[in-house]
Amino acid sequence: MKKLVSLSLFITLLSACSQTEEGKTDLRISAPGVKQIIIEELPATSDPIAVDTLNSEDGNFELTFAVDSANFYLISTDDGMRIPFFTKGTEQILVELEPMVQEVNRGYNLKGNKESERLQLINTSFQAYIDQVDSLSMLRQQYQDSANSQEIVRRTQKDFENIIDAGTAKYLGLIDEDPANIANLFIFQLNIYNNSFVRAQDHSEYFNRVDSALQAAYPNNAHATTFHAQLEKMREQMAATQAMKARQDAIAVGGPAPEISLPKADGSILSLSDLRGKVVLVDFWAAWCRPCRMTNPQLVKVYNQFKDRGFTILSVSFDGLPNQQSPAQDWQAAIEQDGLVWDNHVSDLQGWNSSAGQTYAIQSIPYTVLVDRDGNIIKKEVNPAELPALLEAIL
Repeated sequence: MKKLVSLSLFITLLSACSQTEEGKTDLRISAPGVKQIIIEELPATSDPIAVDTLNSEDGNFELTFAVDSANFYLISTDDGMRIPFFTKGTEQILVELEPMVQEVNRGYNLKGNKESERLQLINTSFQAYIDQVDSLSMLRQQYQDSANSQEIVRRTQKDFENIIDAGTAKYLGLIDEDPANIANLFIFQLNIYNNSFVRAQDHSEYFNRVDSALQAAYPNNAHATTFHAQLEKMREQMAATQAMKARQDAIAVGGPAPEISLPKADGSILSLSDLRGKVVLVDFWAAWCRPCRMTNPQLVKVYNQFKDRGFTILSVSFDGLPNQQSPAQDWQAAIEQDGLVWDNHVSDLQGWNSSAGQTYAIQSIPYTVLVDRDGNIIKKEVNPAELPALLEAIL
């Protein structure tokens, strides 16, 4: 039987809420067929804390426990159910599990407060979406060897996208209804096959609304504070990404290639402009970059084929990562090992902080830029396999 939600997911997501009110929560559970349940507190910054383990012959459980501050808790049954709830103390939480049906996820009903009830709605709807996706996967497997397998893949992919879209609409609607409900934080973590229902890049206004609402409703709440800090970091990352993209867009095909002036191994400075009059492939790489090293034999072959026709390569190394004990030696050793016989090798040995990398807004390597004799960009991200044809047309 499938679990509704894994314990590890709730450990990272649901966390403590700080309030001054003290009280006791009366928890009552009806779970036909269940002999044992475990109750755990889910703190903000540590592993779950065991509250109690209850045993019952008739599936009925009762527990009254002290609540020092509003918090999230997790009920785990001996048949694999995971049921989160929220309590501020001085209240009763009622949980009723539906009878077990073989191979079908058991449902449940929960009453007590709006936060717990929203958690149930999120939890059960998410499981329904998982079940739908599982059905699509089974359909693909069933027809994977059939003549119309490609059509099945196309149709199920569209169905999968529709499931994600339906979930997105549902969860955005829940946030619209009550942005200050702390259970909304669970929504931002939901995804199927790394496809999130609510995405920061597409739904930033919802992240911001929940953040503002929780800051007002839970000013001293550890989880709300953590979410706020994470959101601030995410905003900084998004701003940096946008700035990086702006720099990339500014480096346009047909426009001038930004200057590169970096030291060679002997300390002398070599600039891209020093190579004016030749067609230059600017190759951003590193000794530690396996894809770069795998590409190097192709570059050597192209260089030897066109070096006498006005073509050369400017290799800009991103060596100098913090974990490199001898980056200069690694750089020079890789040049020798890979047979990079051209003279134009430069690096400031700053790793990803390379000044040339910042200028060209490099986010991954290998990365290449083909520059004409006048210093203008012919093409960015040149595939080595297409380079000979490009050079034949240019030289």
